[in-house]
Amino acid sequence: MTQANQSTIRPLLSFAIPTYNRAKCLDRLLGALLLQLNGESRVEVIVSDNASTDNTPAVIEDYKQRGHEIRYLRNETNRGPDFNILLCFEQARGKYVWIFGDDDLIAPGTLKRVLDALSLQLYDLVCIRAYAIEGEYVQHKHFAPAPDLDLARAEDLARHFNVFFTFISGMIVNKERISSAPHRPFDSLLNTNLGQLGPFYTALNHHRRSLFIRDPLIAGTGNKNVGYALFRIFGTNLARITCEWIDRISVQRAIINGTIQTFFPLYILLIRQSKFSSISENPHQVLRACFGKNFRYWVFDYPIYALPLPLARIWLLIVRAINKIDKLLGNPLVRS
Repeated sequence: MTQANQSTIRPLLSFAIPTYNRAKCLDRLLGALLLQLNGESRVEVIVSDNASTDNTPAVIEDYKQRGHEIRYLRNETNRGPDFNILLCFEQARGKYVWIFGDDDLIAPGTLKRVLDALSLQLYDLVCIRAYAIEGEYVQHKHFAPAPDLDLARAEDLARHFNVFFTFISGMIVNKERISSAPHRPFDSLLNTNLGQLGPFYTALNHHRRSLFIRDPLIAGTGNKNVGYALFRIFGTNLARITCEWIDRISVQRAIINGTIQTFFPLYILLIRQSKFSSISENPHQVLRACFGKNFRYWVFDYPIYALPLPLARIWLLIVRAINKIDKLLGNPLVRS
């Protein structure tokens, strides 16, 4: 098949990487990714550069010189992360789009596993579990394999994934399906730090079938110093966008309740221990305004904010135990 003919065939999957001043991380990710491609014609690779001032262009050029096909897009100025993520989605030619963080990694064999799933069944979303790493990546996490879940109800996917809909590297979306579905303008989410939720939430609203890959196949760097207000973004912004964009109340509740129960307790403690830093904010003031009428905030989050640190650490262990039991019982607390 000629190169001209290949360019006219729509890829099954677009693997799109928004990046900014992370040339070393990007090089690491591309090296791992391209090993898995190995001439795979069903995938296109896109890198969207938000006007990096480091050697990102040289990294891309090096891979091109070695014969790798990469569509390199470069913004004239840094338009912010939301713009760059949505640009990746708009520019993707694939039936499915996988927008992947430049500082994350996928386990060996993951790409083939995803492509096999996409070739056998039509999905709206494919969600993949991740885990956090610190320092240099050496070897992917060993885990007890768990069977994938094929889910017909958006509510079921939401109670499993909830806050992780915000994690771009763990989400593959059917662009062909949602591009033809009615939805709010995706660019209305610019400057919320959650622009990716537009396509994902549209898929949930028009959901027919999704796949949840429960094996942790993505390694996230778990950055402990972020340049944004964590509780405002994952509290105020996430709650507002979820209620505005998600049509079904049951899906809204699963996302918001899961975020309160499983996400905030750890980060409240990390902030108190000075093991995580974001733009200065008072977690209680922010979260109470969003979730003060939700009993979960007062049970799962507020004690970790208010108790002396030794007791707060113990309370986090209790919270994790409750969440584990809730999960074993089918998440009745998350979905109620």
